[in-house]
Amino acid sequence: MPRDVTAHTGLDALTQCIEPYVCNATNPLTDAISLAGIAAGSRSLRAACDHPTDINAREDMCLCSYYGGMSLANAKLGAVHGFSGTLGGLLHAPHGAICAALLPHCCTVNVSALKGWFGKKDPAAAKVYLDRYQTVARTVTGDPHATVEDGVEWIVRLVKDCGVPGLGEFGLKESDFDEVVGKSKESSSMKGNPVPLSDDELKTMLRMAL
Repeated sequence: MPRDVTAHTGLDALTQCIEPYVCNATNPLTDAISLAGIAAGSRSLRAACDHPTDINAREDMCLCSYYGGMSLANAKLGAVHGFSGTLGGLLHAPHGAICAALLPHCCTVNVSALKGWFGKKDPAAAKVYLDRYQTVARTVTGDPHATVEDGVEWIVRLVKDCGVPGLGEFGLKESDFDEVVGKSKESSSMKGNPVPLSDDELKTMLRMAL
C-alpha cells in the first residue's frame, strides 16, 4: 500500500483498539484483545510506513486491525469515532486521517474532564478511566513509568511522523462546529466515550484538531 494509505488505515486500527479499552462498556475479553492491538500497532506502525516491505510490521498492523474490529464489536468506541462519521460526510478526507487528527486531542479533553468536573462528581469511576489511560500510555511508549500526558505526547508525535495534517487542511472551519457537534452527539460511538462531554468540550476537541 502507499505510505499515506498505510498511515491512515494503521492509525484508524490503533484508534479502534484504544477507544474500546477506555470506553464506558469494557469487559475482560475486549480488554485483553484491545491491549494486544495497542501494543502491536504502537511498535510497528512507523516501521510499516517507513519500510513498506517489512513483513513483520505488516503482520503486526494486520493483527492491530483485526483486534480493533473484535474490540469495537464487543465493547464501544468514543468521541473520535463519534465525530468521524459526521466529519467524513462533511470533509473530503480519509476516515483514518480524521481519526488520527482527533485521537490525541480526544485523550487530552477526556483526561481533563476526568481530572476535573467528572472526577469531583464520581471519583471512583474517574480513577478507573484514568488508570486505563495510563495503561495505554505505558503500552505505547514502552515506559512502565509513563504518565497519561506522556502517552498523549507520544500519539501527537506518531500522527506527525505519519504525515497526517490537521482537520483545517481538509476544510474544517470553526463555523462548522455547531453543526458537527449537534450531529455527532447523537452517534452511538459518542455514547461510548468514557465521560459525557459538553458542547464546549467537544468544540475544544475540534479546535485542537484544526
